[in-house]
Amino acid sequence: MKNIFLSFILTIALFSCTDSNKSKSASSIIYTSGGRTSEVLIVISKSLWDSPLGDSIRKSFEQVPGWLPRNEPEYIVTRIPKKAFGSTYQKQRNIFLIKKAEVNKAKVQFRKNMYAKPQTVVTIKGNSDKQLMHAFLAYKDKIRKSFHKNEVTRIAKAYSGLEVRTISKQLDKKFGFHMVFPKGFYVANDKADFIWLRRPTRDVEEGVFIYTRPYTDISSFSMQSMIAYRNEITKKYVPGPVDNSYMKVSDVFPPMSFITEFKGAYASQLRTLWDVHGYAMGGPFVSYTFLDTAASRLITIDGYIKAPKKEKRDLLLHIEAIFHSFAYTTVTDSINYK
Repeated sequence: MKNIFLSFILTIALFSCTDSNKSKSASSIIYTSGGRTSEVLIVISKSLWDSPLGDSIRKSFEQVPGWLPRNEPEYIVTRIPKKAFGSTYQKQRNIFLIKKAEVNKAKVQFRKNMYAKPQTVVTIKGNSDKQLMHAFLAYKDKIRKSFHKNEVTRIAKAYSGLEVRTISKQLDKKFGFHMVFPKGFYVANDKADFIWLRRPTRDVEEGVFIYTRPYTDISSFSMQSMIAYRNEITKKYVPGPVDNSYMKVSDVFPPMSFITEFKGAYASQLRTLWDVHGYAMGGPFVSYTFLDTAASRLITIDGYIKAPKKEKRDLLLHIEAIFHSFAYTTVTDSINYK
């Protein structure tokens, strides 16, 4: 069965289009996309939606990520039939269309800015329920990631007009790279190889740590190494609200680590929850650790949320949008260990 399934995947025709001049739809864009943050509009017939395919789609998009302390689905799902997919719905930011069609091979298309901007439109076409199901299972992770990237890019673009330039200049001088922090952020602590930036409000605090250390070997990218060094840094520089309290990685929730890439460089992503030693407080965080070969150093950018009784899924997108703005201000090389 495994070989049959892999053979089927290889028969899927994957098409990827961008908002280039070759796209007739993209060349006539006049609308700004809409929709709630983390919402996906799914265009599918009722019969398919009520089938095992619909169950698989709901399970994939509505799963609760392990790094969220509350029962929040990864995406908000809105379903409409094809006949309702008119000009109003075509302006949605994230659109997923599932169609039965007379095709020999299942087709999966990823298109940008087809009806509005910014927008990601994913289409799966197949000639049977089975073919559609196999295509979805083969590409479900890529589909979710494409919508995630669209959300992060949108927020990052909005932040670019709210940049606190004094912070950007300070990061450039201190580390040799640029990041866009929107209004409300300020420097809470600044040490030799560490800086802490905060944006607190009455109900929510968003925070980012940036720290560097000399690169020694590939083991520095392990989950254990990242957690140990983060705890060392936060114990030293991030005190809690009472004496002898400090931020640390939670021991209660299992951490999740992924080998990935960050701005084209080999990187390790860490997601889990933080809490405070000696005090009842906590929340989610995400970090990327990657190599700056020009300086032979590891760079970690780490963002956390403190929002008691608030949903945190979309707040983490704000943090990732700040990460998205990262760019070296001097020419450096990156290394890829793949």
